[in-house]
Amino acid sequence: MNKLLVFMVSLTLLLWGAFLWKLADRVDSGKVPESVEVNIPNANLDMRSLLALLEPQKGPVEGLRDPFRLPKQFAPAPKVVRQGGKKNVDSPEVSPAVALPSITLDAILPGAKPVAILKYRGESAVVSVGQEVWGATVVRIHEDSVKLRMGGTEFEAVRK
Repeated sequence: MNKLLVFMVSLTLLLWGAFLWKLADRVDSGKVPESVEVNIPNANLDMRSLLALLEPQKGPVEGLRDPFRLPKQFAPAPKVVRQGGKKNVDSPEVSPAVALPSITLDAILPGAKPVAILKYRGESAVVSVGQEVWGATVVRIHEDSVKLRMGGTEFEAVRK
């Protein structure tokens, strides 16, 4: 077995050596006969002069994809909810709207202290009453939904 292995390695080296020898014959070594006139502006090119010859690509900027923009599937759906509970009839002002995150309910684990599994933008969190997650505080865990508070506005996370 060892003799076969030595024979294969020797044969491979011999073939590659012949290939490289033939290749070296065909490659221009940079030696130019004195009878030929060379008209190359930078005959001795180094890396800096090569980089100076590079120009940025000119192309259309509009219509290109932004690699740092959040994909639509992960972007939260904007939910507009009025702040405050009652509408004052006397004042024509409209209370400012708050964009709430689209937190969804994955599961509820009932018990003496119920626990809920919430999902938001591909992340999961196991929460109980009073915990804060993604800027929202868990107010109450019902049998089929979770009530959350964010910035004075309460909203519910339900199963989808």
